[in-house]
Amino acid sequence: MVFKAIKFSFLAAALTTPSLTTAVEIKPATGEQIAPVNYTQFQHILSESKLQISDPAGKAGNKKDIALDSDFTGIVNENFYVDKGSEAFVFKMSGFKKRNELRVLQNFKSNDSNTFYRLSAELMPIHPREAVKNSEKKRDEMTFLQVHNKGTYDDGNHGTGYIPHPLLRVVYDADRQGKQDHYWAVIKNNAVDCGSKSGNKGSAECKNAYLRVDLGPIKQNMPTHFDIIVGDQKLVINVDGENKLDHDITYWKHMLSYFKAGIYNQFKHGTGEVHFYSLDYAIDKK
Repeated sequence: MVFKAIKFSFLAAALTTPSLTTAVEIKPATGEQIAPVNYTQFQHILSESKLQISDPAGKAGNKKDIALDSDFTGIVNENFYVDKGSEAFVFKMSGFKKRNELRVLQNFKSNDSNTFYRLSAELMPIHPREAVKNSEKKRDEMTFLQVHNKGTYDDGNHGTGYIPHPLLRVVYDADRQGKQDHYWAVIKNNAVDCGSKSGNKGSAECKNAYLRVDLGPIKQNMPTHFDIIVGDQKLVINVDGENKLDHDITYWKHMLSYFKAGIYNQFKHGTGEVHFYSLDYAIDKK
């Protein structure tokens, strides 16, 4: 884990960070698949994570855990690799409700005023509109970054008090609110279980359970830099150095959270792909 001692409010600094839209050199891809752990820029997050990956031929929602000890030596396949030419960390997945994601192993609380958990990523989806074109109109979304929950106590399974809803998903949406090909933050706006078996689905809390924030359009042939910061009962999102969200999550203070990064498909009849040019996890101390 990376710890940084800072003498001022991290959140204040996060909200005033200058633009990070410096040009990134996109090198030509060669198609040669290399194990991601061989690249120093990805070794830290791999050393803190496991891989959750679906069988593309399996049923919706299937997944298996790989590298439970965070040893990614030799782990490479057609869906999870670094391209030798472009040095992009490639995540692919086919099928509805199927995933290919790093799960950062550490669970954390969001209520410490002196500790801030940060997921930073420079990512570029590959032809996302083409990927979702054969899906139903209402299913034209894919998730790249998440803050999920382990409940209120980690019992080694889902966790006591687990709810089947992430606090945050950073998604690509083909069409939403009259905007095409934008990134959106999908935020759980309370800690109420609104799952199908919860008995709460018709409640006022579940009818107003989500907040959606436009994070701007995807860029053609250029990655976008995201910083997701959780701490001091706040959820902050910066995009290319510009603050897009500063959200009070007091309602989440009893929950254990963790980060995920990769691709999770909320569309049918297609293959999602995203390239990460940087990806890291840090703990910042005030």
